[in-house]
Amino acid sequence: MSLFLHAYSEDLLARAAERCLYHAAAQCPDLSRVVVLVADSLASRALRVQISALAQARGHPALLGLRILTLRAWIDNGIDNGIENGSPDSPDTDPPLSDPARHLLLVDALRQHSGLFGEDDPWRLADSLLELFDELTLHRAELPETAPALAERLAKGYRIDGSAPAALNREAQIVHRLWRAWQEQTAALHRPDPGTHYLHKLQRQHPLREDEPFYILVGLQTFTPAEHEWITARLHAGRAEWLLHGNLPAQHTLADRALNDILTLGTAQYRADDNADNNAIRTFLDSVYPHDDADLRTRAAALASANADSPAPDKLGTLAADSAEQEARAIDLQVRRWLLAGKQRIGIVTEDRRLARRVRALLERAGIVLQDAGGWALSTTSAAACVERWLQSMEEDFAHQPLLDFLKSSCACAEATRSAHLATVYRLEHDIIQHENIARGLERYRRHIEYRRHRLDWPPAIVEPLHALLDRLATAARPLLRMLNRAHPARMYLATLRDSLTTLGVWTSLDGDDAGQRILALWEELDAAAQTLPLSLSWREFRTWFGRALEDKTFRPSLANGPVQLLTLEQSQSLHFDALVCGACDREHLPGKDRISAFFNAGVRRELGLPTWEQRLDLRRYQFRHLLESAPQILLTWRREEQGEPVLPSPWLEALESLHRLAYGRSLEDIELKALTVSEQGAVAPADAAPLPAPPTRPRPRLPADLLPATVSASSHQHLIDCPYRYFAADGLRLSPPDEVRERLQKSDYGERVHRCLEAFHGNVEHLPGPFTQAFSAATRDAAIDLLQRIAHAVFARDLEDNFQHRGWLKRWLVLIPDYIDWQIARAANWRVEQVEAQLERPLENGLTLKGRLDRIDSDGQHRAIVDYKTGYIPAQAAIDAGEAVQLPMYALLGTSAVEHVEYLQLDKQTVRSAGQLSGAAVMELRDAVAARLAATHSALLAGQALPAWGDPDSCRHCPMQGVCRRAAWDNDNNPSTL
Repeated sequence: MSLFLHAYSEDLLARAAERCLYHAAAQCPDLSRVVVLVADSLASRALRVQISALAQARGHPALLGLRILTLRAWIDNGIDNGIENGSPDSPDTDPPLSDPARHLLLVDALRQHSGLFGEDDPWRLADSLLELFDELTLHRAELPETAPALAERLAKGYRIDGSAPAALNREAQIVHRLWRAWQEQTAALHRPDPGTHYLHKLQRQHPLREDEPFYILVGLQTFTPAEHEWITARLHAGRAEWLLHGNLPAQHTLADRALNDILTLGTAQYRADDNADNNAIRTFLDSVYPHDDADLRTRAAALASANADSPAPDKLGTLAADSAEQEARAIDLQVRRWLLAGKQRIGIVTEDRRLARRVRALLERAGIVLQDAGGWALSTTSAAACVERWLQSMEEDFAHQPLLDFLKSSCACAEATRSAHLATVYRLEHDIIQHENIARGLERYRRHIEYRRHRLDWPPAIVEPLHALLDRLATAARPLLRMLNRAHPARMYLATLRDSLTTLGVWTSLDGDDAGQRILALWEELDAAAQTLPLSLSWREFRTWFGRALEDKTFRPSLANGPVQLLTLEQSQSLHFDALVCGACDREHLPGKDRISAFFNAGVRRELGLPTWEQRLDLRRYQFRHLLESAPQILLTWRREEQGEPVLPSPWLEALESLHRLAYGRSLEDIELKALTVSEQGAVAPADAAPLPAPPTRPRPRLPADLLPATVSASSHQHLIDCPYRYFAADGLRLSPPDEVRERLQKSDYGERVHRCLEAFHGNVEHLPGPFTQAFSAATRDAAIDLLQRIAHAVFARDLEDNFQHRGWLKRWLVLIPDYIDWQIARAANWRVEQVEAQLERPLENGLTLKGRLDRIDSDGQHRAIVDYKTGYIPAQAAIDAGEAVQLPMYALLGTSAVEHVEYLQLDKQTVRSAGQLSGAAVMELRDAVAARLAATHSALLAGQALPAWGDPDSCRHCPMQGVCRRAAWDNDNNPSTL
């Protein structure tokens, strides 16, 4: 029996390379008589490098016939193994069902037995059942012939005495009936499921052949019973050997429990590590996972007596980060330190993909190339996102968010036309969607293109590309839109999707993208599945099927050569590094949790001979034990909290820390590294040798005379009073935050609608009812209310078309209309409406022009009054009187010298009332004072007066320029000299 146990600190792949060349010595450089079986492709790649280097050192610069692969890949590749698949006597002539075909087949079976599972989603249930059926098949679990017999067996697994409860009978009935239906359907199709197909191949290749190669198995791998039998036959015949990490049975620890079944195959030879330092750390780690029942203090005392000094500090460290970001920065920093120290092979092991992505971003920012072996779901690639956003935009009446995401995708157009395409998309986004506030609808986009063409006299060079783009979208979407409301065969959906993407040019673009090619291959797989099973699906079911297929496929870009590898715990087994970080050593990720299955608990799984969580836990503990000696330097990290919630460390990490603290009186925490994570010394040094800019202070820029606005409005003047810097940025530099499409009305939008209603009511607005031409009195009150209500419904009509929830805003205004009419009747006794929405301008000193729009100008025959409608914030009367709120004085300045009264009319509460005003001499006095201050300020600005940022809470609370002035960076700059 050829079982070889190596110390955990040994490089198992190096030993495997030696054994490979040893067995092929007579034929070298031809290695075709040796096959190396590994757990995954990552180990295969690393071992290939080791074998090539060792062979070259022995005088063989080139090798022939080197085969390193998994057992399943070896069995599936029957032709290379000397088995001619497809021969008349072969039981595996029929190709197996693909995963998409299996989903369709099982969903069809679930439809036929819908009474078994009630309202449960058949697609979600199919996932759980397929996982269960695969395990039943691969582990050759025999289910009883009847559902009651299965219920009895399940009751035994659940440890239920007496008759089985109804829930258990239902579980047995579901599994039994669907398991039988599944087998009958696959048999009727003459298409076995992949597990059955693989077992047939394995059985056919089980007998030993004289020309069979010699096998070297590397590392602990999880094999099914049939695979175990295949391997055992070759081990007993002397045609294979197995290299493993672990201790001999006499020195077994808890971490070695995963080897128990393998070591029953025969006596293992053990190869120890002669390095004394490695022996010391091994003794410590073996004490963490003891083979006896000794308590923690006893083990700690034994360690301290055997080694007075801890063997761990130079080899093993931990770091408890205060946050996820600090943990990522600690890993990034430690990797960079190791690289500077000359480490060539560095591993980052983590089960937390979010942490992995953040670490990758930090390292790439430092110019460090990562080999990411984990990959990610095909659905998360930009190519898949392009397809998904196209389908979403089509489903949601071309809503602007998914539509723009699709149009901006690199797959949405050919590279040669990309510049012109993006220019057209920019026009659509900024001029139509944002400026016109159109959230969805191709026809609405077209209508507003025409509005802007007539209003702004757009030339054909702008209009025609926009219409061409929308026409192409409509043509591509039309066949898909016909599919939305009825069930169709799955293959029809796929063909229509392909035609739609072809019309858009996306299909061609996908063929030029690595992830896109995977999507095209998946489409072929789905099409073949739909051809095998012509099942009719609703649109929602097709989207579920297509989405799950994208989610199930993993996209792995070609690995770049680099010194740092990013991998999972399972991928790390058998590998050896110069240094290694294990991140996210918390309870959630290490050891993790048992997968929640819709069927069977651990007892039932054990009863049926299926793998249990305890077995998986043993395997992960074994893998973690190897990881702790897979490099001369190890760092284990975790974070204390996640989004404000406490995080518990891994029990395996706690065991390490507790034992070390008891034995040697100190923690394994790397205090120096943690301090560096918050120190400037840990930052990436810039390549530019120029000094860093000084910390920002309160800005106080000067506006060049050529940028000083020649016109001033009430709002720009208010900016100057509230905060000079805001005037500098918003009015001088003309900066503004990006427009956002508002699918729901906001308070400011409501105010615009109310202004529009009153303009139509008192004036004359095209396409709206009004104006009211009768005298305002109690006798005409109802007629006035009726007209203003009709105007309101007309003004809000488009908003109700966009979103039914906008009825709340309409109702809010309708409630106020009677109050407004009552106010108007009372006002009509002294004032009549003279102008509405009046655009006025007036020249001031120093070439400055005052411009503004007055909501309403009333007249009593001799004097005028200005009314400003307010549905939002209204300045306090004290601010108006002090000249701090300048809108009313500015409106008085815009009017003639006969302005007697200016006021705000509040339209936002349950009653309509005047909420701020100036009358008589106060109007003229404040008007002239504000005008004089404005002229003096303008002269000072022409002379180069600075425009400082105030930074007070009231000014900054709603200011859109905070990101420009960077108030948060200079908030402590309170020097009066800067103002």
